[in-house]
Amino acid sequence: MTYLIRNLSLLLMLLLPQAAAAMSCKESFSEAVHQQINLQNDITISRGDAVRGRLLWRSEEYSISFRCLDAQSTPEGEYAFFYWDPDNTVAQIHPSIEVGVTIDNTDYRISGGSARLLVGAGTRLPANRPNCKKYWNHSKAKRCATSNVLGITFSIYIKATGFPPPANGLINGNRTYDLFQVDGDGGLNSAPRSNYRAGIGGLGHIRFVACNPEIRIMGNAGSTINFGKIIRSTIHIGETNRMPFWVVVDMTHANAGNQCNQQMLVATFDTTNRLFEGMVIMPRKNDNFGIVLSDPKSTERYIQMKKSIPLGTANNSMTFHEFRAAMYWMDERPALGPFSATATVNVTFR
Repeated sequence: MTYLIRNLSLLLMLLLPQAAAAMSCKESFSEAVHQQINLQNDITISRGDAVRGRLLWRSEEYSISFRCLDAQSTPEGEYAFFYWDPDNTVAQIHPSIEVGVTIDNTDYRISGGSARLLVGAGTRLPANRPNCKKYWNHSKAKRCATSNVLGITFSIYIKATGFPPPANGLINGNRTYDLFQVDGDGGLNSAPRSNYRAGIGGLGHIRFVACNPEIRIMGNAGSTINFGKIIRSTIHIGETNRMPFWVVVDMTHANAGNQCNQQMLVATFDTTNRLFEGMVIMPRKNDNFGIVLSDPKSTERYIQMKKSIPLGTANNSMTFHEFRAAMYWMDERPALGPFSATATVNVTFR
């Protein structure tokens, strides 16, 4: 019997899996592991905006700095990733809306897209025993990689999918949905409260209503801003040729509806052109200059693409908001010939 027990014990030891590589990443200053981003106020959305890809809401930008540790002996170092939807719950959100994350002016789908996004080096060489006891690390490994600090800025967006909204117009969602977890090459760390997550809550504040404002751009050439002929002698590095234009929200037409009266209007600019520093719209085939947009009512010099801008309150009339477009020169050697660049504006309610 003793012989059998010893062999059984040996067999169990051989079957025990080796601990998987895992990295622990927390907010670098507070060591926090969760950020809750809630919709605090009602978000009113026109049913006419429930078309696929239409931006419905965007959060403010959040800048985080997080530190990653070698928690289970990966001495050669490990890359850090955003793992989307770590609890596999985002797909439970009503199919009429898509929730995602924007990083560096790129929108990333949480459900149905790629499983993860590379952020950078989470841990790195050299590896030694003291690293195993630094910060919150309590690893028993002989050597641990050196911790690293990474910074990233992100916002959360909500888009329409084209699927019909609920009949009563309300999105039922009072729970929190974790959108991503910061983790390493080896996958999700199963140790509780070891890795930073960001989640969204308060989706129950979203309401689809019978409201259909007409949005127009008023420039000096209809919906176009024409800078005219540019004289070479007037060119200098920086901003020139500032031109006004207006975003007009018209609630006076017959099909406007009345359920969005007194709701806050919010605009978001975007472009398919290449961007410089997130705000200079570059014409195709021309790197000498770009186009910048500004809001006279804002303290910020130029408008960042995909950033929400308040327009005022909707009423049963027409709302005008002035903006300005200008040329922004990178050097004083202009390329001859015509140029064009395109920007779109999306108006939603908040």
